Amino acid sequence: MDYKKSNINGVIYDTIEEYTINKFIAVGGESIVFKGEKKSVGRTYALKFRDMDRWGDFFNYELKTLSRLEQCSTSKLAGVIPIIPGQLLQELYRMIPENKKKQCEALISPYAHYFCIVEDYIAGCDLNEYCNGDESKGIQGHTPSLNASYEQVVGFQRKLLQWTMQFCEIMSHVTEDHRFLHLDIKPENIMISNETESITVIDFGKSMEMQGRSSTVSLHKEFRDNVGVYGTNGFAAPECCDSVAMRNSLNLPSTGIVDVRSDIFSFGATLWDCINPQPNIHIKPTEAGYFRRDLFNTPQGYIPEFEELIVKCTEKDPDKRYQSFDELKAAAIHAEEKLLERDKPRKTLLVFSIIAGLMVFLLIFSLGINHRRSNLTFEIAKNNFMLMAEEYTEHNLADYKETAIALIEANPDAKQSYIDILEVSYKDDNSISKTELEDVLLKCLDYTSDNDIMVMYVNTIMQHINDINAKTVSESLSIRKSLDDVECDGMNIANAIANYSSNPVASYSTLERYKDSAEYFNALLYLNKMLMNDSNIKKKIAEAKGIEVGELKSPLA
Repeated sequence: MDYKKSNINGVIYDTIEEYTINKFIAVGGESIVFKGEKKSVGRTYALKFRDMDRWGDFFNYELKTLSRLEQCSTSKLAGVIPIIPGQLLQELYRMIPENKKKQCEALISPYAHYFCIVEDYIAGCDLNEYCNGDESKGIQGHTPSLNASYEQVVGFQRKLLQWTMQFCEIMSHVTEDHRFLHLDIKPENIMISNETESITVIDFGKSMEMQGRSSTVSLHKEFRDNVGVYGTNGFAAPECCDSVAMRNSLNLPSTGIVDVRSDIFSFGATLWDCINPQPNIHIKPTEAGYFRRDLFNTPQGYIPEFEELIVKCTEKDPDKRYQSFDELKAAAIHAEEKLLERDKPRKTLLVFSIIAGLMVFLLIFSLGINHRRSNLTFEIAKNNFMLMAEEYTEHNLADYKETAIALIEANPDAKQSYIDILEVSYKDDNSISKTELEDVLLKCLDYTSDNDIMVMYVNTIMQHINDINAKTVSESLSIRKSLDDVECDGMNIANAIANYSSNPVASYSTLERYKDSAEYFNALLYLNKMLMNDSNIKKKIAEAKGIEVGELKSPLA
């Protein structure tokens, strides 16, 4: 088969000559990763060089996984380069920092044969780098030290809880909709975006697909007796350790059967790793501290609910852990609520001391906006926006945000400006998470009271939401006072999603009303899942309709 510059079964096979490699990023258990730019399109990608011995595993397993998970906040495949010249491998070796070269010595072997996986580049760092820092990359660590202030611990703790909620939303999509287990969750496989601080789950090289209706995967069936520890030591669940020695030392009747709870264990171990101020504390599955990981070695300020969350994730017995990502997400929401309740009295004491400073800031900010409006003419603002629109993709969202808001501020009454912004917004509709994009559109709505514009914006936003951002976006629309009097299909569906738990009967009626509205399919699918997957909600709806729960049918069936 000729792989040169071809597209086979939806996979782009490329040549390395198409890329300019800029810098070393990281080295992992299977890949050496560099940052590079594709010359023909001027876009930046992550180039993952992997030994050719792994080609079969990638082609038979990982490739199938990545193509199935295109719409999740996960690694996004852009192409494959099957042939890498040996001379280039030696050049890459010279780009690697001295303290990493030992891990990459295979690159300069005379027998080295590598291929390259091209993925979209995430401008940011992994969770390990975010928490512990990386001097070689100029990244400062964020994990509070043992003598950290209460405020530092609370802020960091809240961020971890919010990332837990995001992680659960992503992994629910991966496991429930696409039937995959990740099986190598660890800090290095969770990326943090520089701009939005949202997370992306990467490296599905060890993922497994659940076959048929089964919710489990047998590692023994896949690998016979050669598993050992599947995943990464320190993060792998005990059932991922399939060997007689491991089984005996763990005092478990059986191992090698994994499910969603295995990934939940690894995420709990990841959170524990993040909050320990001493980096790289890795313990083995046979050691006592591997299970029920408490917060004995962390600074004060972590709440009991957060500790309970980590302890429950890392139970040895899978039956004692959270049984789903939805259950883990609910625990994270509860912990954040408790954290805010506990922190509220402290914040109240600060209110009076910051009022004066806030008023000064608002005054300066207002003067700054007025100065900007007076100096940036409508013609210049429109020209800047149109220039940006010509090359707009999800990767220059920051330029889109800046030029769009500047255009509206220059003349808030220009109706065509709102239409131009909306037409450009979803032009590159490959974005996985559109939360920041929708923040821009909602910001634009702050400048207008035109009902036609508001209806157009609300309908368009609701037509483009997905599983990941459906709840957040719908709630943002539903609570906006300026949209209280807006009547349109998108607003009705947004209110139904935002209020499904408090008013499930009305939300179900909305779902029945719009069940055939194909343009809102993703939003309706999300609403249907929220209503039909909760037994208490189904009971309320059935009672209101005067029928048995078993008689209640999904409107989208």
